[in-house]
Amino acid sequence: MINVEFPINEKYRKYLKIEYLFNQYHFFIKQKHSDHISNILFQLLFKLNVNAARADIKVELINDLQRIITKYNVHADEALKFKKALEKINSFSPFGLSGNKMIQELRVRSDSPHGINDIDFSKYKIWSELQTTKSRNLFFKDLFKDLFIINESLTFILKILRKLSIKENLTAYNMIAQLKLDPLVRFDLLTINLKSNSVYEPSISANKYAININFSHPSDDKKTKRIIKFSASLHSL
Repeated sequence: MINVEFPINEKYRKYLKIEYLFNQYHFFIKQKHSDHISNILFQLLFKLNVNAARADIKVELINDLQRIITKYNVHADEALKFKKALEKINSFSPFGLSGNKMIQELRVRSDSPHGINDIDFSKYKIWSELQTTKSRNLFFKDLFKDLFIINESLTFILKILRKLSIKENLTAYNMIAQLKLDPLVRFDLLTINLKSNSVYEPSISANKYAININFSHPSDDKKTKRIIKFSASLHSL
């Protein structure tokens, strides 16, 4: 099956984008050391610093953890652990920018059209040459340490959200389907489940009463009309 997720509100759009950055970080940190991998890891850390290490994200995570504590007894202890850990964080300083001139320079270069490279930057060139996979990972682990609780809390919340679902089998006639909503329930996420060989791309538009789902073919400009069977799952925390 192909599962396509659509956030229904802005908060979960931010959550999914931050989750995507964390997943990339965890993938590349497992790769063998090279200057190219280090460049990617620095870029990801700078993006996470901008997107995840923010007071509003912290507040939203704490509120969602409190909601889990209140509504779901089975997850209350774990949610409380994450909530207390987040509340202990007064401010984020994940990259020690004030004390590391190399990282300060890398951050500036990451915003340039050429991105991070070691051209005319001997400090970074020498640092990279001296690294092994182990030493590089210890270095990034230290930089990343203040973001671990954000990562863990976000992963926990999204795992629970994805399990809490109302699933419905639907048919899109002429490539269009509609999913009716209960206006009294606040939904956070929609997952559309397609057959593994499906080539049709879903897009959605939503209001408090319904979600409209439109399918299109990525290379068909003639707006071919087909009947598409699929399922949709609504998630609400």
